[in-house]
Amino acid sequence: MNKLIFKLLVSITLFITPPYLSANEKPTLPELNIGWYFPSINAMVSRTDFYVAINLWLDEFNENLNIGKTNVVLFDHIKNMQKAFKRGDLSIIVAPPLLIVENFNLNKLADGFTGTSVTGKPYGVVVLARKNSGIKSLKDVKNKRLALPENDELAQVFINSLVIPEYHQPYQQVFKSTRYFLKQHSIIHQLFFNKADVGVAYLETFNLMVELNPQIKKKIMVIDNFPIDSPNYSFFYYQVPENTRKLFIDKALKLNNSIKSQEILHNFKMSTIKRCKVDSLTPFVNLHKLDTQLKQQLQAMRATLQKHQSLTRK
Repeated sequence: MNKLIFKLLVSITLFITPPYLSANEKPTLPELNIGWYFPSINAMVSRTDFYVAINLWLDEFNENLNIGKTNVVLFDHIKNMQKAFKRGDLSIIVAPPLLIVENFNLNKLADGFTGTSVTGKPYGVVVLARKNSGIKSLKDVKNKRLALPENDELAQVFINSLVIPEYHQPYQQVFKSTRYFLKQHSIIHQLFFNKADVGVAYLETFNLMVELNPQIKKKIMVIDNFPIDSPNYSFFYYQVPENTRKLFIDKALKLNNSIKSQEILHNFKMSTIKRCKVDSLTPFVNLHKLDTQLKQQLQAMRATLQKHQSLTRK
């Protein structure tokens, strides 16, 4: 019991800032550990460029906070990030929202921030189709060619949420072929040059490419959309003091007016930083529940079919 109390006191000492500060005294955070899921950004930035950019951005916070030590860890596997979070090793997590819902205890998250699109329009994960493919809706995609982004759980779960109720099969069995692409614009190109019939990509990417080449909109249409605020959401560990979180977020918002910060955000395909509440994850919680239900239905159907085939053979 004494060891447990000692560990608890050490943990509180590391995270809690004294509530009463003099006029010139800045809040202190002995250690800031940020965990970032790298596959969600590896198509945009290399590891080296990422560390250069993120360290320049974090330097801007020293004006408002005394941060003793800053450590940014790139995780290639979400399960490793999950384990680090469970140990209390991370002050902030940054990852795609659906992966956060699937792998983290939302009760241990506190509001954070996220980035807005460079177009100024809402993000969205959209299902796209060639206009001359004979596809009017998801009812018409059987045996068509599909293009999906790599390392994108949301794209796969979203397309499954649309095709399983219609065909009672996962997308891998509905489409004639499925190809995966690291870069979003490659999916648009596949559709444009008739190398795919259906694709899933960010609405922002589609809008940007239409601006560059209006012919794209004449050949490709949006047939469904799952709205999101950003490809990645960031949240604080709930034990980081509320005052510290507030100052950190306020400073992040002020950096929207910084030329240096704008350059860094541009490298991450973002325009500005905005607040991100934990309850913004609700649509992804609902999608995850639907995905679980649909998978259970498929398993039940397979079990029934196998039982029927077994009885038939007898």
